[in-house]
Amino acid sequence: MESFRLELIGELHPLAAHLFVPFAVARLQERPEDTETVLAVELRDIREEKTVKRQLRLVWKTESIPRRPLAIQDHPLTEWAALGVACAVIWHFAGLRLQAVAAAGDRFDYWVRQETQEFALEISGTIATDLESRHREKIQQLRANPYGADGYVVVVGFTTRRVIFSFHRFDESAP
Repeated sequence: MESFRLELIGELHPLAAHLFVPFAVARLQERPEDTETVLAVELRDIREEKTVKRQLRLVWKTESIPRRPLAIQDHPLTEWAALGVACAVIWHFAGLRLQAVAAAGDRFDYWVRQETQEFALEISGTIATDLESRHREKIQQLRANPYGADGYVVVVGFTTRRVIFSFHRFDESAP
């Protein structure tokens, strides 16, 4: 099984991705003493392969476990946790790095880079169990971006410990 140390996201991405670590830990821990979890990752059209299922063991240091409740509501906590997981997944499986935060109205969250190419990235986290419908919704959103950018979608299901990571071409027919 492949492993990834969650704290590495702060070193691998040019943006301050380390900020997402405590949120990811808070959502991924089942017990207060946990320092790892296993995610079922489904790669769709990543690195020229149609669909591949992999397991990724995310590990973190005890120092990364929040000592107090995080001072934000449930929804943003889940979204920031998804950002942390996505930072690990996009690097580990595709060598992508967060480059810039997208502007309001761009229809995606970040610009990412893979060597010399730039792509859009849409990320979503949920505690609901229906990842497929959320994934479809996020694909439509990404494909409607105003730049005509191809891009990636990462949907993280915290209840199911499942991640869908997919690549999509821009849809010129999108509204």
